[in-house]
Amino acid sequence: MAWLFVAVTPAAAQYRTYTEIGAFLRDVSIDHPEIARLHDLGLSEEGRHIRAIQITDNPDLEEDEPEFRYISTMHGDEWVGNEMCLFFIDLLTDNYGVDPDLTELVDEIDIWIVPLMNPDGYVYVQRENVNGVDLNRDFPDPYTSPENTTEGRAAETAVIMNWTFASSFTLSANMHTGALVVNYPFDNNPEGADVYTPTPDDDLFIYISEEYSQHNLPMWNSPAFYHGITNGAAWYHIDGGMQDWNYHYMGSNEVTLELSNIYIPPYSQIPTYWSQNRDSMLAYMATCLIGVRGIVTDATTGLPLAATVTVVNRDHEIYTDPDVGDYHRMLMPGTYDLHFEAEGYDPLTVTNVVVSSGEATRLDVALEPPPQIVSPNGGEMLTVGVATEVIWTGDPDAQFQVQYTSNYGDIAAVIDGFEDGELGPDYDTGGNQVWYVTSSQSHSGSYSARAGDIGDNQVSWMTRSVSGGDLSFWYRVSCESGYDFFNFHIDGDLEIHISGHGGWTYYSTTLPPGSHELRWEYDKDGSQSHYYDTVWIDDLEVTTDNTEWFDIVALTDPGVMSVEWVPLAASDDYKVRVRRVYDGGGYGAWDESDGTFSVEAGLIGDLNGDGVVDLSDLALLLAHYGWCEGDANYNPVTDIDDSGCTDLADLAGLLAHYGETYP
Repeated sequence: MAWLFVAVTPAAAQYRTYTEIGAFLRDVSIDHPEIARLHDLGLSEEGRHIRAIQITDNPDLEEDEPEFRYISTMHGDEWVGNEMCLFFIDLLTDNYGVDPDLTELVDEIDIWIVPLMNPDGYVYVQRENVNGVDLNRDFPDPYTSPENTTEGRAAETAVIMNWTFASSFTLSANMHTGALVVNYPFDNNPEGADVYTPTPDDDLFIYISEEYSQHNLPMWNSPAFYHGITNGAAWYHIDGGMQDWNYHYMGSNEVTLELSNIYIPPYSQIPTYWSQNRDSMLAYMATCLIGVRGIVTDATTGLPLAATVTVVNRDHEIYTDPDVGDYHRMLMPGTYDLHFEAEGYDPLTVTNVVVSSGEATRLDVALEPPPQIVSPNGGEMLTVGVATEVIWTGDPDAQFQVQYTSNYGDIAAVIDGFEDGELGPDYDTGGNQVWYVTSSQSHSGSYSARAGDIGDNQVSWMTRSVSGGDLSFWYRVSCESGYDFFNFHIDGDLEIHISGHGGWTYYSTTLPPGSHELRWEYDKDGSQSHYYDTVWIDDLEVTTDNTEWFDIVALTDPGVMSVEWVPLAASDDYKVRVRRVYDGGGYGAWDESDGTFSVEAGLIGDLNGDGVVDLSDLALLLAHYGWCEGDANYNPVTDIDDSGCTDLADLAGLLAHYGETYP
């Protein structure tokens, strides 16, 4: 897009002071009351104000539009960004109603700008805040500081976190100096290594980063970074960075903008920096309008919902703004399945959503309350062979699937401490040397499994298949740090990648239903061996839910809220469950009986469940006489002794009780 607007050039002769920046923001809000609002977000450690200016067409209303922000100078000795923010504010406000493209951006985006996040550091011309805290190492981090709380963090960090908690930002960027590059997530990884660490939205981050860099020719033509962009951890990893926190915890996309190789260039160069970054700032901001957007509401009341939105097969959640219910999922062109969840509502997956280039695809969603089992809902006593009614509530226009189980809560456990002294038949092992059981190290007991004794540029692996459930094991790594690695995969996905020398470490996760392949491997590089030069695992446990569910009805007619069901076997561990079936084959969440109920053995020979063994039961048995399990006419109800066939023994069993009544 070619931007046409009234030019804005720096009016100041030098970098503006903290006081002058505050006065500038106040003047903008006074001069442009129709589109600008000044917000005091909170105080720094020394009591200085951290201010934001909001620019949008209806600043006092929550609207269906993405929220965007620029934040600068979280490092107090990096000043170019705060001037870029001030010029950007002038650009938007002075051109509103004059330039149609800029007017459209202000009308369609809720824009927030924080020119000075670290006012104390700015006043003292130091990187850290007044207490020596580097604010871009102070945010929650899934590997080093996982609790998403402001407790124990710097005042400036807490101000930005609390503001973010109360908002729903789609896209943002934070501005720095000291390099010339757009740095995109992730900045960190489980190993704390300087390696390329992509987010699930790596394609999107490359696109939006290049939307910035391509309009800044010195950045785009960087001799150090191709197209002027880099993955953060590939450049160098950091703990506690703000951009990773936004993506991991808040569902917001953010990059870090390094605007100058010089930390504080002479102010005379600021007009040049503005000309280099002006179009980049506009183009980057405009990307928050791509992808899929819509409103999530209650199907009955039409009220907005606080919902979670995910793209199927992308491990990243975004969230609606609960005030309006709007979501803005930035995506590259393609076809996607989107999943919507809200507490107290049936989840919904919408398939084959087509995203084109340009304006976001519109997809509004109304969520229904889930169906609920009414009966049997726990504690009932039913009888084998006697018909009962399964009843539920739900959408009167919907169709449902209904199932039962007779072994609810049945658990199977795989526990292997390798105390047999050898790998069992469930394991496969290979590579340059096989894994084996050893008594040299163990977490508990006397034995553990150990990687094979491999040399340089060799690998030793071990695999086994398990069913879904709770998985855990202990591992110990002792090898050259940063070069030789223990890797653990689930279904080909890398879960552990670690090197160095340490003690026993616990790993656990929950596997989804179905079969899964586990793979442990030790992989060496081309030289050197340190410590024990191997890895061990011990105390493998997999706890699997063996509950088996069977259809009572796979698909009801629309509006049906009950179905007749005849339990065929005695058990104290019965439950029933129901879920909605959507058009196109999607499913809602299951609702189960609140508790288990029992089915007791009925009167032997009462095959039709009418409480008496009589001629009608005999006729039913004879109609299926001679048929066995697997035959089309086989009926398990007439197989009284559960032999797999309806035969003479079943006939004798019925005749022995002929004429009896129940109870």
